[in-house]
Amino acid sequence: MKQIHLSAAHWDTPRAAHEALKQALSFPDYYGHNLDALHDCLAEIRDVKLVIEDGGHPAQAMPDKWPGFMTVFFLAVQENAGLDIQVISGQSDY
Repeated sequence: MKQIHLSAAHWDTPRAAHEALKQALSFPDYYGHNLDALHDCLAEIRDVKLVIEDGGHPAQAMPDKWPGFMTVFFLAVQENAGLDIQVISGQSDY
């Protein structure tokens, strides 16, 4: 399984998070930068473990938006056996 490590230390907006995920996971150019598009793209990934470090930062920077990302990550892992996502907050793991 390929491991991809990302730092979320600068994910201050949903756009920043979407763009970082798009680049790291090689999403297509037409990626929609929204949670539905994120879910769709994560469903297509195979044999990837995504480790997101500094996950506490976006939780503080965008407390009304980050839970949606976490829900998409959870659902994608439940639905896609070829995907593993670990979010490390720096204080505890999600």
